[in-house]
Amino acid sequence: MRSLAVLALAGCLVMSCAPDRAAPRKGSLLDLLPKGEAAGWARDGAPEEYEGEALYIYINGGAEIYHEYGFRRVVLQDYESPPGGSVSLEIFEMGTPEAAYGMFTFKRSGKGRTVPLGNGSELESYYLNFWKGRHLVTLTGFDEEPATAEGLLAIGKAVEARIRDSGAEPGLVKALPAQGLKPGSVKYLRGLLGLNSFYPFPTARGLLFDQGVGGAYESGETLIILEYGSAGKSEAARDGLSGFLSGSDKFAEEDVESAGIRAFRDAKGRAVCLAGSGTRLLVAVGPERADCLDLIGRAR
Repeated sequence: MRSLAVLALAGCLVMSCAPDRAAPRKGSLLDLLPKGEAAGWARDGAPEEYEGEALYIYINGGAEIYHEYGFRRVVLQDYESPPGGSVSLEIFEMGTPEAAYGMFTFKRSGKGRTVPLGNGSELESYYLNFWKGRHLVTLTGFDEEPATAEGLLAIGKAVEARIRDSGAEPGLVKALPAQGLKPGSVKYLRGLLGLNSFYPFPTARGLLFDQGVGGAYESGETLIILEYGSAGKSEAARDGLSGFLSGSDKFAEEDVESAGIRAFRDAKGRAVCLAGSGTRLLVAVGPERADCLDLIGRAR
């Protein structure tokens, strides 16, 4: 995948695919940049835009996850205040509201606090992330002064007012049992890169899902729910993944009494339990097999 990205980038450079600083066009992300609504904060320098594969020019080594979620384009703009404050603004346009939500869940730390912005937000120290409709907005300050935090919120509110579309969390998120779920730990998944942020599976066998969601629990377990669209595909995915794990020297299979469940112990001693549930594959990882099985039972 990386080699393909490099080839795409090389072709982009040959064709002079540089940051777009042309005049705003209809529907341009430039239209979302505040022009004075955030009192005391003014633009510092010219904005930059990157589209498609040109994201590799802007983000070296981190663009793949954006493309996995459905990246389209991004606009960048720095802001400054007279006392010397500085804030960097990034507005990402994704293919769908679900994709924007997914990238938001990937970028948030789960340690910040929610503020009334967009369809979901997190403010931590001198970082602010929120999503609204197909857009993910990231603001970064360069110090922890109260004035900088106020600037993050002021600029964020100005951007939010310019974004006209809206969205809602994907319905699959509600499939995670709520009891014991850590706030801010939920991630919406669209591919293997996002999945591996939860658990580094050594194979893609059985893991080519349509969409997924994962969350961490206070008791120490992680639950991952992968949607395949049909019970047959879900069963095939469970068999394919469990077949690979049972033949790997890094996993030891364990006997379980529950029908339709496969249980393993990985090289770090963690229990890894797999079970089908209609069109979905449930994967629970944690210290104790019994707790993983209980979590799967609650999700079925």
